[in-house]
Amino acid sequence: MTKVWRVDPLRPENSALEEAGELLRRGELVAFPTETVYGLGAVIREEALRRVFAVKGRPARKPLTLHLADPEELFRYVKEVPSTARRLISSFWPGPLTLILPAVSDLPPSLTAGGETVGVRVPDHAVARKLIGTVGLPLAAPSANLSGRPAPTRAEHVLAELGGAIAGVLDGGPTPLGIESTVVEVKGEEFIVRRVGALLPGDIEERTGIKPAVALTEGEGRWRLKAPLVLVEGGVPELVVERVLAEASRQDRAGRRVGVLTREERVELYRPFTVLACGRLKGGPRSVAATFYAALRDIEERVEIIVAEAVVAEVGEAVLLRLREMAAERYEVGRS
Repeated sequence: MTKVWRVDPLRPENSALEEAGELLRRGELVAFPTETVYGLGAVIREEALRRVFAVKGRPARKPLTLHLADPEELFRYVKEVPSTARRLISSFWPGPLTLILPAVSDLPPSLTAGGETVGVRVPDHAVARKLIGTVGLPLAAPSANLSGRPAPTRAEHVLAELGGAIAGVLDGGPTPLGIESTVVEVKGEEFIVRRVGALLPGDIEERTGIKPAVALTEGEGRWRLKAPLVLVEGGVPELVVERVLAEASRQDRAGRRVGVLTREERVELYRPFTVLACGRLKGGPRSVAATFYAALRDIEERVEIIVAEAVVAEVGEAVLLRLREMAAERYEVGRS
């Protein structure tokens, strides 16, 4: 049975952290919140790491990310930290940035997937950092969900998929950012974005003066939604809405229960279909990202097909990339 500890995300209780930390030290798996999504924590011993892969159904070729409590711990796990990487660290740690750096030789093979680099980050969340400090060891922590499913942003998402298969969940409420960290590989003077997440390439350029290259490693076809998703994207809201309504009506006439994913201000435009808001126009792309996975998990339980509305400037780069990967069908209209 999976134990659940409810903790204050700003001031987590020491007793809950001690109990969770002891389970982790024994090689058990414990999920915990970060500022991005819930992570599935394991100490970096081969047996515990293999359990992560087994529980998630994660491909062995995909390395895991090392989570540290403090940036100073980085030097124990990587061979070198180029000056360019130090600029990223000073600008964005703690925060939603995973750095890929040359790994020291004695890390467990499952952590690096047999490669010569390791992904490392320092989360900006009190529960995560205090838990790592309590354990006294860094934690590998991929998202706490079955491989291919939307990342969990609430403890109940973790329990729905991994309940009974892991030792515990620290429930710190919804995660603030709601989308994964950005992954950046550092090669000399060059930054290469391997995954766009809560931190955008433009944010990196603005803070460091270096424009990162973008070479994404996440492949299409990896998502497993409970209902197929049709994506309608474009630059003109009125044209996107018109096409979403047409597509939803077409699916409805075919006898399918249709769900529409939209912004809060446009919910009433899509009645009588099942409609779920994902962010607010006033909140911009970060508002959409913060609620994206939770909204997707909610609507997929209630319908047979999802029609997702994506006005490019509203949803932002990170969410748009994920929608494109998820889409069984995709339509572009009226891009400005």
